[in-house]
Amino acid sequence: MMVLSKYRTIPREDISYIAGFFDGDGSVRLQLQPRITSKLGFRVRTIISFAQKTGHDEGLKWIKDKLGIGYIYNRNDSMTELKVEGFESVESILIILKPFVHFKKKQVDLVLKALKKIKENNFDILAIAKISDEISKYNYVTTKKRYTAKFVKEFLNKKIFP
Repeated sequence: MMVLSKYRTIPREDISYIAGFFDGDGSVRLQLQPRITSKLGFRVRTIISFAQKTGHDEGLKWIKDKLGIGYIYNRNDSMTELKVEGFESVESILIILKPFVHFKKKQVDLVLKALKKIKENNFDILAIAKISDEISKYNYVTTKKRYTAKFVKEFLNKKIFP
């Protein structure tokens, strides 16, 4: 059994299966979104997702049940996605999946590195943006990333919002 939280344990073989599913049909992302109300100028989001063709989402429901967190929704491209968001939730899941992840190990390590920096009181938003850019290099990206480290650096120099 592996401990996900103080109230939830998951059998090791289930964690191994979830990690394999994540390696094949999952992703982990670090997103920056402009926020005028944030002292750093940006909101940082961490997201783990698992995807399947709509109509074949039993595995997503099983993973959601095992993790005890997340939400499932139908995208507009005939895919269904299980999404987990939030620093603590993403971190706890990545920590238990990490020993079993093979293909997305670099992304996992980078998100965990970013989360460690984010826990610092006055973290450097540009450093987080650079880690986000690095993660994007390893992920299959369907849209062009808008809020890159270059954008954040220009924003910090000019203090302008898009």
